[in-house]
Amino acid sequence: MTTKVTRGRPVCETKKAEQKAKLIIAAQHLLNVKSYSQITIREIAAEAKVNSAMIKYYFESKEGLFVELIQALADEQFSHFDDLYTQARPVYHFMRQFNQILQTNPGFVHLLAEEILNKTTPLAQAFMSAFPERVSQFLPELIKQEVGIDDNKKAKLAAFSLMTQLVSPYIFKTLRQQAWQIEDADIQSEQRVKELYLQFIFGLKEQQTHEVEF
Repeated sequence: MTTKVTRGRPVCETKKAEQKAKLIIAAQHLLNVKSYSQITIREIAAEAKVNSAMIKYYFESKEGLFVELIQALADEQFSHFDDLYTQARPVYHFMRQFNQILQTNPGFVHLLAEEILNKTTPLAQAFMSAFPERVSQFLPELIKQEVGIDDNKKAKLAAFSLMTQLVSPYIFKTLRQQAWQIEDADIQSEQRVKELYLQFIFGLKEQQTHEVEF
């Protein structure tokens, strides 16, 4: 029995999955070296060694492809956070893992800086759902667990502040390097994560213990 092929499109489900995976990997590779707006459908297809028509067939558009890339990347990365609640210092372990995500996925930073902030496109909405919203659901709980904060709003504000400190040095790379002469190695080091963690936790615990008047 032969498999019927229509208009050159793959019918075999295994081949479909393989071609989709190739296109997603190709898109991620290109995003690591150039901005989303600069990447063309032809470049993605060439990188994946797949007919460019397959992008429209599988994803409808370049944006649709990158939406699936974001979701796949988020699912992969967040699977590493499953055991955080069992750690003695869950916030510290979260910070280490998230800093590793920022280091090993420059495309993540490119997309956030150039296409996500202050935009309401489907791509921006997909990114918000896949990363910030998911972090907002569990990071405040980790902070409450480790520091002993009962106030949900205070824990959310603390979590947002921590994420800003983690992400902003990567987003403002040019400003960081040219104005402050702070290089990538300085923000990627284990020592920086430890220092940031200690400052963050100590500040929250001091706030819990003492009421500071200004």
